[in-house]
Amino acid sequence: MGKNFLDNISVLLVETQAPGNIGSVARVMKNFGLRHLVLAGCKADFTDETFSMACGADDLLQDCTRFDSLEKALSGYSLSIGTSSRNVHWIPTVHTPVQMAEELLPLAFKQRVALVFGPERTGLTNEHLHFCQRLVTIPTDPDFESMNLSHAVGILAYEIYSRGVLHSQGRTMEIASLREVEGFFTHLEASLYQIGFLNPVSESRIMRTVRQVFSRAQMERRDVRILRGILRQWSWFVRQINKEK
Repeated sequence: MGKNFLDNISVLLVETQAPGNIGSVARVMKNFGLRHLVLAGCKADFTDETFSMACGADDLLQDCTRFDSLEKALSGYSLSIGTSSRNVHWIPTVHTPVQMAEELLPLAFKQRVALVFGPERTGLTNEHLHFCQRLVTIPTDPDFESMNLSHAVGILAYEIYSRGVLHSQGRTMEIASLREVEGFFTHLEASLYQIGFLNPVSESRIMRTVRQVFSRAQMERRDVRILRGILRQWSWFVRQINKEK
């Protein structure tokens, strides 16, 4: 996975109250490659419990940065993503963790991003959320919505990391242009006429269905090249058969 991608993402804890929660957050961050922990207005000191819950992520605790307020903590970031189960009218779009990760991936390669988590008892308040440009909500059972802080961090960190892994391990898709796809459909239609599969009565209905099938596949440029190569071979074979008749 590209190092720069994860290096541009920080986990920012606001007014955290329990020393053990900070250690648990550091542990799950390290599980998923996030190394920048930021504490804003932290209410807890590091204790033996903090390092015990970190389970070997002591370096994240030692390297973490502290600020008096969320506003100061966010001064070096281009994008802040607040986590909350509440809807707020000034952030109209609420993302799930999956949607958040998909949007974040291309942004984090070029700019610094903060994932903001609120105090254990209240979550992010309206005052905190005024400093956030995006809002993400983790779907939970309405009868028991409250989540442990480190669990919430872990869910978001997993979605980000897993998409980063897929992005780095896979190749870049070259989606076929509309012109290329239309050229394929024209070629396919001519080939289907050539073998007598289409006629003026059935053409519209069948080709509409065929278009839907290939549209769902979201063809890449190489797909179109291979398929048109098959059609050229198909046409050559039909001509050879006709010559022998």
